[in-house]
Amino acid sequence: MKSKRLLFIPLFLILLTTFTFAQKDPNDPGAPDTVWFYPNELYYPLPSGPGMAYIHIGFVNDDSVAAITTPFFWSGPLIFDSVTFRESRVLYLEHKTVNLDMPNNKVLIGAVPVKEHIIPPGRGMFATLCYTINEVSAGYIDTIFFPPANHLYFVTSEPTSYVPCFIPSAFPVVEYWPGDVTHNEKIDLADVIYLAKYVSGFFPRPPYLVAADVNGDCKVDFADVVYLANFLLKSGPPPMPGCVW
Repeated sequence: MKSKRLLFIPLFLILLTTFTFAQKDPNDPGAPDTVWFYPNELYYPLPSGPGMAYIHIGFVNDDSVAAITTPFFWSGPLIFDSVTFRESRVLYLEHKTVNLDMPNNKVLIGAVPVKEHIIPPGRGMFATLCYTINEVSAGYIDTIFFPPANHLYFVTSEPTSYVPCFIPSAFPVVEYWPGDVTHNEKIDLADVIYLAKYVSGFFPRPPYLVAADVNGDCKVDFADVVYLANFLLKSGPPPMPGCVW
């Protein structure tokens, strides 16, 4: 894996330093290509945390793209853990890179097709930033210059580089009690009933889905119903902090 990164970084820099900047793909007659983040809030489990945050980087391009570079800066209660390309639109590309500048809270994520087809028009996930949340305060992520030559931009196949529309995000951190599915600050059989009806399709989504992931496996299903019922009725283990992908 290390040797692939060493080969990729010079290639990526050569591509980017030979392109001219534009604010829009010159061959794109539609709306500006865009990069944004979702979801719009993060979660901190009571009583003592910490929480796990998955911040997805979304992007839309209505013309084919031959390279993407996305440098970000983060602040607030976010402790960097990793970057994953799970469910990404560029997962098929061999040459994806993640470069970290931990002392300055910066990360550079890039992708470029070499042997594969260039990235087709579409909308979806580019990558996911994974953080630990150590306190209840707002987190913030923005794009930033990443030395020596990296800004946020897409590259066309001509090639020409251009800056997509970018939406920075502030993420409020919401407190919750694991197992408090109804979000009424207590855990009882009403939570088991609500959870059972939700996973059966009869009740709407809980106020905070993360509270329903009581076994901490990053999904909400009947295993969580059984887990919560065992906790309340049979002295089973207490609900665990959830994670919502």
